[in-house]
Amino acid sequence: QEMPDILKLSNGGQRHRYKLFYFDIKGRAEPIRLIFEFFRVKFEDVRVKFEDWPALKKKAPMQFLPYLEVDGGKLVLSQAPAIMRYLAKSFRPGFAGNSKSDSALVDMYGEGSFDMFDVFRTIGMAPEEKREEALAEATPRLECFCQCYSNHLSKNGNRYIDGDLVTWADLVIVFVVSAMDDLANDILMKYPDLCRYYLRMRDIDELRDYIEANWKHTTIVVKDR
Repeated sequence: QEMPDILKLSNGGQRHRYKLFYFDIKGRAEPIRLIFEFFRVKFEDVRVKFEDWPALKKKAPMQFLPYLEVDGGKLVLSQAPAIMRYLAKSFRPGFAGNSKSDSALVDMYGEGSFDMFDVFRTIGMAPEEKREEALAEATPRLECFCQCYSNHLSKNGNRYIDGDLVTWADLVIVFVVSAMDDLANDILMKYPDLCRYYLRMRDIDELRDYIEANWKHTTIVVKDR
């Protein structure tokens, strides 16, 4: 897939310049990296060292990461969901939903997934001796997340969050479910519809190479993908 025509100049070059700032980890910036990858849009992926963050902090519009600079700072955005919506609307009509109702649905599941990522971050940052306790405490929320998203996918024909077309919410979900794959695989495996969706998202043409190069291999196997 090539970069969409809407993003090209008449000479074939890229219309806008993007610079993403985040630490050298996946975190809340990873879905943003996925949307650039999905549309084959070039961007500068600035990996901030932890020791450099205090000096850079005052440049961030809300003093935390990630943040995105567009065209050398003509627009500077913070808040990962806001960045995802902005890029989705910039890159393809409909990637944030084709109607007000669809957009609200995409927002609901996309932002809900970012909320769930914070749960996994808490588990992942727990000391090794406290990890099992943190996972046990979070299990009801993880099961609720899996059940709610599985129910929606089942009603939706088990394709994507907004029907047959990928939206920005799907990019957040596949990343968040990958965190569950790493930290709570046994819980995830109880929800085959969500597992099928996750494996299908990992394998779509626009993301496959990036995920294979940058994510852990999944051990999940389900029938009838």
